[in-house]
Amino acid sequence: MAAEFDGTGPGARTRDGCSVELYRRQAYAGEIEHLRPRLPAGTRVLELGCGAGLLAHRLLEFGCVVTGVDNSVQMLAHVSPRVRRVCADIEALALQERFDVVLLPSGLVNHADPAVRRAFVAAAARHVAASGEVIVKRQDDAWLRTARTGPLGTSGALAIEVASVDRAGDVVRMTLRYELAGETWTHAFCVEALDQAAVVTLLREHGFSAVQALDERGLWLAAT
Repeated sequence: MAAEFDGTGPGARTRDGCSVELYRRQAYAGEIEHLRPRLPAGTRVLELGCGAGLLAHRLLEFGCVVTGVDNSVQMLAHVSPRVRRVCADIEALALQERFDVVLLPSGLVNHADPAVRRAFVAAAARHVAASGEVIVKRQDDAWLRTARTGPLGTSGALAIEVASVDRAGDVVRMTLRYELAGETWTHAFCVEALDQAAVVTLLREHGFSAVQALDERGLWLAAT
C-alpha cells in the first residue's frame, strides 16, 4: 500500500491533503498541557510540522521561544509573528542553531514510508542541543489496528468521523471526515501502526540513549 494523502473541502490544502482553513479554526484542546513542566519560560523550542500554530501558540503562552517549521506557506501565514516561521520540508531542514526541545508532534513519526520517518527523526536529532531533548508524539497503534468507520467524537464544535479505513498489515489508509459550522472536509492519509517499542528503537537508531514515556499509554516519548 503506497503512502497516499488527499483532502477535500473549503479553502486551500497542503501537499499532504490537510485543510488550511480547518487547521486555522481548530481549537486547542490541552494537547501539550502535560508537557508544561518540561517547557519552562525561556525554553528554546523547535516545532517540526507546526501547521497553523495550534501548539506553537500555546508554547508562546508557556513563555517559550518558538521556531515553527512547516512546508506550507498558507499554514504559516496563520502562525503568530511572535513565532520564528521557517518554510521548509522537515527532512531537508538544516538550521544553524540547536534547541533545548525539538517537538515532533501529530503522529508524524507514523509516516508509512520508513525512509521518511527516519528522515524526520534525523532532522530532530541534528537540531537538538547536547543537553536538550526530542519529544515525539506517535499515533495510538491499537486504535489504528482496530478503528472502524463511524463517528469518532467531537472537539468543541468540531465533529469527526472515520469515513473509510483499509489495512495491509500494519499500514493503514484512513479517511476522516470533519464537520464544523455547516462545512465539511475530508482528509485521507496513510500511516504505519508503531507501538512504543518500535518508536523507541527508531530513536535509539538515531543516537538517543535515554527514552522515556510521558503518558500512561506511551504515546508521547522524550529522548535525550
